[in-house]
Amino acid sequence: MATVFRLFFVLTFAVVPCVCAGAGTVSFSEIDPLLAQKPHIRMFLLSTLDMDGTVMAAVRFGSHFKYLGGARMGPYIIQARPKTPKNANPIEVVLCTDARFLDASGKVTQDEANAAHLAETLTVVMLRDVNSSPAIPSCP
Repeated sequence: MATVFRLFFVLTFAVVPCVCAGAGTVSFSEIDPLLAQKPHIRMFLLSTLDMDGTVMAAVRFGSHFKYLGGARMGPYIIQARPKTPKNANPIEVVLCTDARFLDASGKVTQDEANAAHLAETLTVVMLRDVNSSPAIPSCP
């Protein structure tokens, strides 16, 4: 398991070095508003899968982000298990998002390091085998 996490951190730094200082976790309740953007998909996922309460966020903003330092951004990876059959293998649910950086007044800004807010829109939901490669999925 430790090898998987080491691989994840190495890939994170290689894929998005200018954005993050490592990944992190958020609670399911923090990403549930993303799922609520697609109520039919949310209903399907929650009715067919037992979702873990801890979600891995692939991006964590570094301290060079004036207001967003420490904040998380997708893609988000949730471990889940089908409700039936009871012995089904676990899967990963990947939530791909489109992120917009906003200034203090709520307008989109290109100055990401000084952005005051982050707005994410759920774009794609993928299901994949646990421990798939790459550790951080490529979102379309």
